[in-house]
Amino acid sequence: MANPSPHHRHQASLDGVIDFSTEPSLGALERVEARRRFYHIVNHVEEKNRSSSGSGSNPYNRPALVRLTYEYALSEESQDHFLRAFFRSMALSVTGENVDFGDKDLEGELRSTLLSFADYLLDNFFLPCLYRNPFNSPTSADVSSQ
Repeated sequence: MANPSPHHRHQASLDGVIDFSTEPSLGALERVEARRRFYHIVNHVEEKNRSSSGSGSNPYNRPALVRLTYEYALSEESQDHFLRAFFRSMALSVTGENVDFGDKDLEGELRSTLLSFADYLLDNFFLPCLYRNPFNSPTSADVSSQ
């Protein structure tokens, strides 16, 4: 996955942020397996973040950003592309056994990779619209109306 500049133009899709090459859509069974593995990983990391975020050091809920980006993909094909990009970034196969979170080294590595993936989505997809037109943000609307 290429690392485009975080200041490129706003995009309405993840084109250019996630590689949407001509990979075929997931088969029905492969999709079920990929979703199961995705939620197993994301829910575990989200729960760990929730229990360790008492310090207020987390700027935002990165596992939730990853989960919601997947859930709000408009089509099954888009979800398939997102799952492929997620597992590619995690260096895991789309199908297979559940991750053994009893292995603390593996757990830490996957947590770090998932948080980096969330940061990548934020920097390269969600924030560019603010760089392009900061006057459409709710904060600037409040300031300009005074």
